[in-house]
Amino acid sequence: MTRRRLLATATFAAVAIGLSAVSAASAAGCASGTTCAVGGAGTGGQASDGQAQGFRLAGPSTGFPGSTFTNQGGPLSGHISVQGAASGSGSGAFTPQGVLVGHYDGVTAGFFGTTDPCSGICG
Repeated sequence: MTRRRLLATATFAAVAIGLSAVSAASAAGCASGTTCAVGGAGTGGQASDGQAQGFRLAGPSTGFPGSTFTNQGGPLSGHISVQGAASGSGSGAFTPQGVLVGHYDGVTAGFFGTTDPCSGICG
């Protein structure tokens, strides 16, 4: 794995940790509940021959007290929404070169260090 890809993966993981109080280790089925992982522990999904990957986390935000968050996607792309005392959303991905692309606004734009709002190439 390249250094940029590791940085991108670490950044998306930091978003999940920074915005949530929910542990990915408590993952369950994605049909119900607020926390789940597809292909947990590297197993992937049955219909994808072991290649499915992804997660959904939702709950109170520890990074923005008085707000709730939803974070869903994969290691390098997805959608993040913060609502409440602080608000913002972000949908996008890191390119293989480590460039942030998509649309980001509110506290989510600030979290990723982009302008508010940012659409297209954001970092």
